[in-house]
Amino acid sequence: MKKSLVITLVFLFVVGLFTTALAAEKFEVKGQGSADNNYINYFAKQKPFNDGASTITQTVGADGALTIKYLLQPKGWLGATCDQFQEDWSAFTGLQFKVAGGTKAKIRLELYDANGVSYEAIFIDDSTKGKLVAIPFSSFKTRTDYQPAGVDPDQPFSLVPVKTLNISPLEGKGTIIFSEMRLYK
Repeated sequence: MKKSLVITLVFLFVVGLFTTALAAEKFEVKGQGSADNNYINYFAKQKPFNDGASTITQTVGADGALTIKYLLQPKGWLGATCDQFQEDWSAFTGLQFKVAGGTKAKIRLELYDANGVSYEAIFIDDSTKGKLVAIPFSSFKTRTDYQPAGVDPDQPFSLVPVKTLNISPLEGKGTIIFSEMRLYK
């Protein structure tokens, strides 16, 4: 009886440690978001992702603009990424930025929330001269075609903290320039 009680207590202790460690990692907040930050700078020195057949480069210039050059193969995937946020964006209404490219492609702005769930908002790159795009956080919807392993997409959307932001052209090829990415109230 004593032996099974000790084993049970040890098991509960270990489970408690893992649960606490995972919970602490899940909600690590490095700071508050700021309307003064140009979040494009967070994309510097990050590596884009792709399916191996599609190609993409992401560079942040001295002018603070993110240039994405890409060629998306049919049924392929790619994107510019930044996973350095870990900021509380709950005090803000959304994210705005300037975009220029004129590729006429659909662009996915993908945000990974505090629970690791992937949310998306899609817009069209339809201006060669550049335009301001403002996307309220209420426009982000749970991605239905992909979720990271082990996440529960039924968890409520949480901006405390935002973990990752991806920009993914969904068709064609071209060059798109993003600048002045800021939070707004």
